[in-house]
Amino acid sequence: MFNHSRYPVRSATAASAASAGLLLLLVTALFPVFNSVAASDLKTAAAQNSTPIPVFTETVIKRILAHGPWPPVMPADPGNELSGLAWAESIGKKLFNDNAMSDGRQFSCASCHKAELGFSDGIALAQGVRQHVRNTQGLLNVGLQRWFGWDGGADSLWAATLRPLLSDIEMNADIPTVAQYLRSQNIFSTIPGRSGSDQTVADINDEALLVLASKAIAAYMRTLRSEVTPFDLFRNALAESNNAAPGQYPISAMRGAKLFFDEANCYVCHFGANFSNSEFHDVGRPFFTGVGQVDPGRYTGIKRVREDPYNLVGQYNTQRLSGPVRKTTSITLSQINFGQWRTPSLRNLTLTAPYMHDGSLATLRDVVDAYADIDPARLHSKGESIIKPLALDDNQREDLVAFLRSLSAADK
Repeated sequence: MFNHSRYPVRSATAASAASAGLLLLLVTALFPVFNSVAASDLKTAAAQNSTPIPVFTETVIKRILAHGPWPPVMPADPGNELSGLAWAESIGKKLFNDNAMSDGRQFSCASCHKAELGFSDGIALAQGVRQHVRNTQGLLNVGLQRWFGWDGGADSLWAATLRPLLSDIEMNADIPTVAQYLRSQNIFSTIPGRSGSDQTVADINDEALLVLASKAIAAYMRTLRSEVTPFDLFRNALAESNNAAPGQYPISAMRGAKLFFDEANCYVCHFGANFSNSEFHDVGRPFFTGVGQVDPGRYTGIKRVREDPYNLVGQYNTQRLSGPVRKTTSITLSQINFGQWRTPSLRNLTLTAPYMHDGSLATLRDVVDAYADIDPARLHSKGESIIKPLALDDNQREDLVAFLRSLSAADK
C-alpha cells in the first residue's frame, strides 16, 4: 500500500488552490521525494505562483496504480497451437524477415514493421504492393490485444498475420506459390496434430500450410514486448512507498499525469497496463480517403471478421475455447460502428510517429491539440460522448506531451 504521508496526495474535498507561500512550504516538505529538482527552481516556480508539483487525490493514485505493473502476463494467441512454443517462435522470426512470403519477393513483414521504429514504418500510410489508406501499427505488445487491426477485422493474432500476406494491397501472396516455397525449404519438419500426434508437411494442403506459417509468425510476434518506462518506475514507487524513486520522474510528466488521470479523462479509454481498453471509439477523425471514398472503420471490421474464413469460428481454430469464440459470434453490427477505430496502446509513442489510423498527425503535440480542440459536432456516437473539448493552455498541453513521452523507454 502507498503511504499518503510520503507523497503529494490531497483528499478530494481539499481546497483547489494554494498560495505561493503555502506551495513553497509544501514543496520544501516533499523535497526528499522530488530530489531531482533543484531547490532554486522550486523557489522560482513558487514565486511565480505556478504549481510545479501536482497534488494527487487518492482516486487519481488508484487510477495510476491500475495502469501496471509492467510487464503483464502475455496471454496465449487464441486458436494458435504454436503460441508459446520456442521452436515455432524461431521459425516465425525467420519467416517474418523473409521476403519470399510476398509476391515477387518484394516485401517481408519486416519491410513495414521495423524494429527500430517499434515495429512500425515511420510513414503516414502503409506502402506495400500499393499504398494503403491506413497507418502501419507498431507491433510491440501486440499479443495483449483482443482485436487486431485499426478496425478489429481479425479476432486472433495469427488471423491478423495472415491477412496482409494475402492482401492485394500489401504482400499479395499466392497460396500455392508460398506453400511450394515452404515445402522446398523444409520450414516445418513435423506439425502438431489436433489429436496430439505429429503430422508431416505432406499431410496437409497448401492453405493449411500457409495458416501454419502465419501461426508461427504470430508466435514470434507475441514475444515482442516493450521495456519498462519512466512512468512504470514512478507508478511502482507509488505502489511500494519508495521515497526516492518518484524524484526521477519529470515534474512536467507528473503534471501531465494528473491531467491524464483526472481532468482530461484520457484514462477512460487508455486503461490498464497497456493503456488501451481494446474497444472502438469515434474520435472525430475524418474517414474520407479520397473523392467519394470512405474508410468506415469498425463498421467494415465487423463485416470482415464475420466473413473471415480464418476467424475463430472457422476450421483452422484448433483450440475451441468458448470465450474467444464467443467474442466473434456475439458481435453485432450497427450504424454507430461507422467511423470507430480501435483504441491504440500509448506505449512506445516516441518510436511510432505519425499517429492516428490515417497517419494524419505528425507529432504528439498535434495529437494533444486534436483532442483538446475537438469539435463535438464531428462525433456521431449515441448519447453523451466521453470525448469533450478541453480548455488547456500551452503549458498544460506540453505537460501532457511530457507524460506521453514517459510511456516509452527512457533511452528511446
